[in-house]
Amino acid sequence: MTGAGQQSIARRASELVHQHFRKLAVPIYFDIATAIGSNRAVPRPYLRVASTLIGEFGFKTVVEAGTARRPMNHPLDGFDPDCCCEGHSTIFFALTGADVFTVDINPRCAELLVPEVRKHRNLHVYTADALWFLRRFDRAIDVLYLDAWDVVEGTGYAEKHMEAYRAALPLLAPRCLVLIDDTDILNGGKGRLVIPQMIRDGFDLVTWGRQAMLVRE
Repeated sequence: MTGAGQQSIARRASELVHQHFRKLAVPIYFDIATAIGSNRAVPRPYLRVASTLIGEFGFKTVVEAGTARRPMNHPLDGFDPDCCCEGHSTIFFALTGADVFTVDINPRCAELLVPEVRKHRNLHVYTADALWFLRRFDRAIDVLYLDAWDVVEGTGYAEKHMEAYRAALPLLAPRCLVLIDDTDILNGGKGRLVIPQMIRDGFDLVTWGRQAMLVRE
């Protein structure tokens, strides 16, 4: 841990959320079409908070289920709605210096990240099913990011994210951070089943909207 002492992760996360979300309205959508056609909240402030926590608490290992799908062709502080609305989570995490293990079943994701892998030796990109990968991962996980299965009505996206959480749970460090993307749609989206279970498992819900952030300490 670097510079954080025994400070509470949840308290510090709440401070950062207040700082980054002060002017942000986070609506909740009950259908995909409305979300797509609206000014939906973007992942950026959530990723900024997570990146700061990774640095301040010295988190060493980030595992991401669902790799960034768009390259970032602008500075980190810039914003381009053509790419940033989906987020650049993999790049945000790589810039923290932590070891980042990101997996996606779509090989195109790995292809897009080739330039980033060349720049960041701490970034490790895999093409595989996220559940298969998590069940074979063998390191303690400080930060888990769940964003693998798209929110499509009639599919088992919520159940799959629950399976991913359960696969990762034995590896989660005693003090850890979990983020779940797309929790502002369809009654909780990717976190519909995971968030209640994590709260039952002793995690604190720091914020909920486009992404949910939960911490354990």
